Amino acid sequence: MFYLDHCGTTPLASEVSDAMIDFIKLGVFGNPSAEHHDVGRKAYAAVEAARMEIAKVVGAQPTEVIFTSGAAEANNLIVWGFALRYRARGCRILYGATEHKSIFETALELANLEGVISEQVLVHADGTVNLEDLEQKLSDNCDKPTLVCLMHINNEIPARHPVEKISELCKKYHAFFHCDGVQGFVRERLDFSEGHYGSYVISPHKIYGPKGAGILILGDNNLSTRLSVPYRGGNQEKGIRPGTVNTLAIVGAAKSISVHAEQRQKRVVHMSRCAEIFVKKLSDHLPDFRLTTPLNGNAPGIVNFYILGVDAPTILAANPELCINRGSSCIGAGGEQFSHVPKALGLPVEVQANVLRASFGQVISEHEALESACILIERLAKLRPMT
Repeated sequence: MFYLDHCGTTPLASEVSDAMIDFIKLGVFGNPSAEHHDVGRKAYAAVEAARMEIAKVVGAQPTEVIFTSGAAEANNLIVWGFALRYRARGCRILYGATEHKSIFETALELANLEGVISEQVLVHADGTVNLEDLEQKLSDNCDKPTLVCLMHINNEIPARHPVEKISELCKKYHAFFHCDGVQGFVRERLDFSEGHYGSYVISPHKIYGPKGAGILILGDNNLSTRLSVPYRGGNQEKGIRPGTVNTLAIVGAAKSISVHAEQRQKRVVHMSRCAEIFVKKLSDHLPDFRLTTPLNGNAPGIVNFYILGVDAPTILAANPELCINRGSSCIGAGGEQFSHVPKALGLPVEVQANVLRASFGQVISEHEALESACILIERLAKLRPMT
């Protein structure tokens, strides 16, 4: 089995699993919200230690670190929270045409909510945001509270938005900038104190941490503190995300972020090299191999491709030992649905339905990346002998 789906998830790093096992052995089972007794206080201390550890790595204040169940929930909290807070006076949500579905579909749904204007921002053929279109939309009705949702690095195609320039435009037009940084944090250091973002989302299970914990970095001194929380249930996480927190996953999340900060550079070099090897082999030996967008050194390790004349389900069925994905995991690998991202790139309809994503990381070696490409070449030759 060859694992080429690191954008989907990653396994626990040994340092992370060790930290989680050590925590389990401590027998700290209390509810962190039960600070009135000793068992609860110990759990609370573990959560707050994790919060401080994460804040130190990402350049934020501990009070700016909010724990959620995952990145998708964090994105929903921001988009719904903003719309509910400002719809009475009229507000706008500007979101990228290639955003993750937790932003994309939420923004589409909120377009039906009275008082909310929801608009897509165009992208270029390489997947990067069209800054002229963004500025045009920002300048229209700029008196209305505006939320801009644009991801750092795309989760399906190797495209990095110019977040620094986006930040400048948002400040110019007094808009709030929310950034889905799931794949960006994998590849780049974050210093939240630099002030580029109003909020930023990290997903530990993309950096060899546990599932079930998401991290929302939420600025204390801007629009983000005045969200209308879309659900109720308790005062946990400053009342932004009610419900008992996943203490064990949070302990693992903090460890994964610290380890990743130390190993990021080495990991990025490896994923970049694997992607280059994979693409070169396929390009050299498979005439019908096509990239939807070129490899990008600013978004290493992500390959989005298709094979002329062969549909994606056939390719997946013919290569069961290759863990590649049909777009992002949120649409269901191998399912009938396909991603909105190829459409946003302006690709033909017959291509949109048949793109595949290979994403690289620590679970696959350079040799295995090459072998994976060789398997694809061999299987496709059997499916349709090349002339």
